[in-house]
Amino acid sequence: MRQILLIAFIGTLVSLSSCKHSYRISVKEPAVIRIPDEVKTIGVINNVSDENSPEKIVSTMLATQQVNGNVIAAERAMDGVIQSFNNTQDMFGQIFEVDSTYFLANGKLNWNMLDSAAVTQGIDGFIELSELRSVSPVGGTVLANATKQTNHRLTGTLFVNVHVVETGITYERYNVKYTYNIQLSGSVNIISILNDIQRKREYYRALGFQLGFKAGKLIYPNWVWVGRTYYTKGTPGLKSAKKMLREGNWQLAERRLLMEIDHTNRKKRGRILHNLALAKEGQGEIDAAIEYAERAALECDNKLANEYLVKLRDRKRIMEQL
Repeated sequence: MRQILLIAFIGTLVSLSSCKHSYRISVKEPAVIRIPDEVKTIGVINNVSDENSPEKIVSTMLATQQVNGNVIAAERAMDGVIQSFNNTQDMFGQIFEVDSTYFLANGKLNWNMLDSAAVTQGIDGFIELSELRSVSPVGGTVLANATKQTNHRLTGTLFVNVHVVETGITYERYNVKYTYNIQLSGSVNIISILNDIQRKREYYRALGFQLGFKAGKLIYPNWVWVGRTYYTKGTPGLKSAKKMLREGNWQLAERRLLMEIDHTNRKKRGRILHNLALAKEGQGEIDAAIEYAERAALECDNKLANEYLVKLRDRKRIMEQL
C-alpha cells in the first residue's frame, strides 16, 4: 500500500512539473525615445566640437597632443548611428551636413530651418550628436607598470537630441555610455598608446562607433532576452499555444489563448491568463501583460502569476526611469 501511495505521489509531482516550462525568450522593449512610427528617414548631425566636448588631459605626458579624442569618437559615432538604423530594416539614416547658417545666436540648432530643409530632402527627423565626454585611463608609466595592469578602460558618454519634423517636438539631452577596454602587453603602457596619435585614433574611433550604435537604438524598440516560465498543459488552448510561445509567435498565441479566456475552471483560467500575460510582454505591451498577470493572481490565485507580476512591474519601473 505504501509503495502504491509513493508511486502515486511521484506521478503527481511529475505531472505538476511537466505542466510548466522555463526558457529564455526574446521580448520587445519599447523605445526610450518614443517617436511616431511614420518617422523612417533620419538625418544624422554631428555637432561635437572642441568647444563643447574638450578632452580632459589626465597626464602631463599628454599635454602636447594635438588631437581631441572626443571629436574623433564623434566622427565615427555617425557610422554607428547609421548602422543601428539600417539594422532595423525599417529605418534609414543619412549624414546631414550643417554650416553656421543652421545655428541660432545661442549656439543651438535652428530646428525651424532644419524642418524646411528636411521637407525638400525627404527627411522625417534628426538626431544630433551634441556632446561627447570621455574618461581617459588615469596614471603614467610608473603606475601602469607597478600595478601590472593588462588593460585600461576608456569610457565615453554621448549626448544626443532627437527632433521630429512633423510634430516639431525635440527630445533633448538623452545619453548613452560605453566602455572600451584597451589591452596592454609587455612594456607597452597606456600613456605611450595615447601619445601615439594613430593608435589613439583607432581606440577612440572604436569607442565612438559603439556609442553611436547605442544612441541609434534609443529611438526604436529593441529585443532583449529574459528568463520566463509558462504553462504547457491543462486545456487544448494551452497545449496549442505552447509551440507558438516557444517560437515567439506572440500574436498567434494570444489569439489562441483568448478563445479560452472565459474557461469555467478557475485553475485552468489562471493558467490561460498567465500565458496571455507572457504573450503581451513578448509584444512589448507591458501594461497589458501586468493586467493579465494581476487577473491570474487575484481571480484565480495563480502563484506563478504572482511571481511573474513582480518581474513585470520591475521591468516597467526600469523603463520609466530611462
